[in-house]
Amino acid sequence: MQKEKNYMTAKGKLIDTNILVYAYDTADKEKHFVCKTILKEAWSKGGGVVTLQNLMEFFVVVTRKVEKPLSAAVAKTIVEDILKSEKWTVIDRDANTFLRAMELAAKRPAPFWDVLIATCMLENDIKEILTENIKDFADIPGIKASNPVQK
Repeated sequence: MQKEKNYMTAKGKLIDTNILVYAYDTADKEKHFVCKTILKEAWSKGGGVVTLQNLMEFFVVVTRKVEKPLSAAVAKTIVEDILKSEKWTVIDRDANTFLRAMELAAKRPAPFWDVLIATCMLENDIKEILTENIKDFADIPGIKASNPVQK
Protein backbone atom coordinates (compact mmCIF):
# COMPACT_ATOMS: atom_id res chain seq x y z
CA MET A 1 0.00 0.00 0.00
CA GLN A 2 1.34 3.41 -0.95
CA LYS A 3 1.62 5.87 1.92
CA GLU A 4 -0.24 9.16 1.60
CA LYS A 5 1.75 11.96 0.01
CA ASN A 6 0.96 15.37 -1.32
CA TYR A 7 1.48 14.97 -5.03
CA MET A 8 2.33 17.81 -7.32
CA THR A 9 -0.51 19.25 -9.29
CA ALA A 10 -0.34 19.38 -13.07
CA LYS A 11 -2.47 22.50 -13.45
CA GLY A 12 -0.74 25.00 -15.70
CA LYS A 13 2.55 23.11 -15.68
CA LEU A 14 4.20 21.41 -18.58
CA ILE A 15 4.37 17.66 -18.13
CA ASP A 16 7.65 16.44 -19.57
CA THR A 17 8.01 13.27 -21.59
CA ASN A 18 9.49 11.23 -18.75
CA ILE A 19 6.46 11.92 -16.54
CA LEU A 20 4.11 10.88 -19.36
CA VAL A 21 6.13 7.69 -19.89
CA TYR A 22 6.21 6.72 -16.20
CA ALA A 23 2.42 7.10 -16.07
CA TYR A 24 2.12 4.23 -18.55
CA ASP A 25 5.31 2.24 -17.84
CA THR A 26 4.96 -0.01 -14.79
CA ALA A 27 8.65 -1.00 -14.45
CA ASP A 28 9.23 1.39 -11.52
CA LYS A 29 6.13 1.02 -9.36
CA GLU A 30 6.64 4.16 -7.27
CA LYS A 31 7.34 6.44 -10.26
CA HIS A 32 4.41 4.87 -12.09
CA PHE A 33 2.07 5.54 -9.15
CA VAL A 34 3.16 9.18 -8.76
CA CYS A 35 3.00 9.98 -12.48
CA LYS A 36 -0.28 8.14 -12.98
CA THR A 37 -1.72 10.25 -10.15
CA ILE A 38 -0.53 13.45 -11.84
CA LEU A 39 -2.06 12.44 -15.17
CA LYS A 40 -5.33 11.33 -13.55
CA GLU A 41 -5.63 14.83 -12.11
CA ALA A 42 -4.92 16.40 -15.50
CA TRP A 43 -7.59 14.20 -17.10
CA SER A 44 -10.18 14.92 -14.41
CA LYS A 45 -9.54 18.56 -13.50
CA GLY A 46 -7.75 19.81 -16.60
CA GLY A 47 -4.73 22.03 -16.78
CA GLY A 48 -2.15 19.58 -18.08
CA VAL A 49 0.18 21.09 -20.68
CA VAL A 50 2.45 19.28 -23.14
CA THR A 51 4.32 20.22 -26.28
CA LEU A 52 3.80 18.37 -29.51
CA GLN A 53 7.46 17.34 -29.13
CA ASN A 54 6.64 15.68 -25.76
CA LEU A 55 3.91 13.64 -27.43
CA MET A 56 6.26 12.59 -30.24
CA GLU A 57 8.93 11.51 -27.75
CA PHE A 58 6.31 9.72 -25.63
CA PHE A 59 5.14 7.68 -28.61
CA VAL A 60 8.68 6.55 -29.45
CA VAL A 61 9.66 5.73 -25.87
CA VAL A 62 6.54 3.79 -24.84
CA THR A 63 6.49 1.74 -28.05
CA ARG A 64 10.24 0.99 -28.27
CA LYS A 65 12.30 1.86 -25.23
CA VAL A 66 10.50 0.56 -22.13
CA GLU A 67 10.59 -2.90 -20.61
CA LYS A 68 7.00 -3.67 -21.63
CA PRO A 69 6.28 -1.54 -24.71
CA LEU A 70 2.76 -0.45 -25.58
CA SER A 71 1.49 -1.33 -29.01
CA ALA A 72 1.68 1.49 -31.53
CA ALA A 73 -2.13 1.46 -31.68
CA VAL A 74 -2.50 1.96 -27.91
CA ALA A 75 0.16 4.69 -27.81
CA LYS A 76 -1.47 6.42 -30.78
CA THR A 77 -4.84 6.36 -29.00
CA ILE A 78 -3.31 7.97 -25.89
CA VAL A 79 -1.72 10.72 -28.00
CA GLU A 80 -4.93 11.29 -29.98
CA ASP A 81 -6.96 11.49 -26.76
CA ILE A 82 -4.64 14.18 -25.39
CA LEU A 83 -4.74 16.09 -28.69
CA LYS A 84 -8.56 16.04 -28.77
CA SER A 85 -9.16 16.66 -25.08
CA GLU A 86 -10.37 19.97 -23.68
CA LYS A 87 -8.61 19.04 -20.41
CA TRP A 88 -5.15 19.32 -21.99
CA THR A 89 -3.31 22.17 -23.66
CA VAL A 90 -0.91 21.16 -26.41
CA ILE A 91 1.56 23.86 -27.38
CA ASP A 92 3.90 23.83 -30.35
CA ARG A 93 6.76 25.70 -31.88
CA ASP A 94 7.15 27.63 -35.09
CA ALA A 95 10.13 29.01 -37.01
CA ASN A 96 10.49 31.97 -34.61
CA THR A 97 10.51 29.59 -31.62
CA PHE A 98 13.33 27.68 -33.29
CA LEU A 99 15.30 30.90 -33.85
CA ARG A 100 14.84 32.00 -30.21
CA ALA A 101 15.80 28.53 -28.99
CA MET A 102 19.04 28.64 -30.98
CA GLU A 103 19.91 31.98 -29.35
CA LEU A 104 19.16 30.60 -25.89
CA ALA A 105 21.06 27.36 -26.57
CA ALA A 106 24.17 29.36 -27.47
CA LYS A 107 24.14 30.78 -23.91
CA ARG A 108 23.11 27.65 -21.96
CA PRO A 109 24.61 24.20 -21.48
CA ALA A 110 21.23 22.42 -21.58
CA PRO A 111 20.46 19.94 -24.37
CA PHE A 112 18.98 21.70 -27.39
CA TRP A 113 15.71 19.71 -27.40
CA ASP A 114 15.06 20.78 -23.79
CA VAL A 115 15.90 24.40 -24.64
CA LEU A 116 13.35 24.16 -27.46
CA ILE A 117 10.69 22.90 -25.03
CA ALA A 118 11.59 25.69 -22.58
CA THR A 119 11.38 28.32 -25.33
CA CYS A 120 7.96 27.01 -26.32
CA MET A 121 6.92 27.18 -22.65
CA LEU A 122 8.09 30.78 -22.28
CA GLU A 123 6.24 31.82 -25.44
CA ASN A 124 3.06 30.35 -23.97
CA ASP A 125 3.56 31.79 -20.47
CA ILE A 126 4.13 28.37 -18.88
CA LYS A 127 6.57 28.87 -16.02
CA GLU A 128 6.95 25.40 -14.53
CA ILE A 129 7.77 21.94 -15.84
CA LEU A 130 7.27 18.62 -14.06
CA THR A 131 10.29 16.55 -15.07
CA GLU A 132 12.80 14.10 -13.77
CA ASN A 133 15.49 16.06 -15.64
CA ILE A 134 15.72 19.12 -13.40
CA LYS A 135 19.33 19.86 -14.38
CA ASP A 136 18.37 20.22 -18.05
CA PHE A 137 16.03 23.11 -17.23
CA ALA A 138 17.73 24.58 -14.14
CA ASP A 139 19.81 27.12 -16.04
CA ILE A 140 16.98 28.50 -18.18
CA PRO A 141 15.69 31.88 -16.94
CA GLY A 142 11.96 32.02 -16.29
CA ILE A 143 11.53 28.24 -15.96
CA LYS A 144 11.07 26.36 -12.69
CA ALA A 145 11.69 22.61 -12.86
CA SER A 146 10.11 20.32 -10.27
CA ASN A 147 10.75 16.60 -9.93
CA PRO A 148 7.65 14.78 -8.69
CA VAL A 149 9.39 11.37 -8.71
CA GLN A 150 12.41 12.35 -6.64
CA LYS A 151 12.99 9.76 -3.94
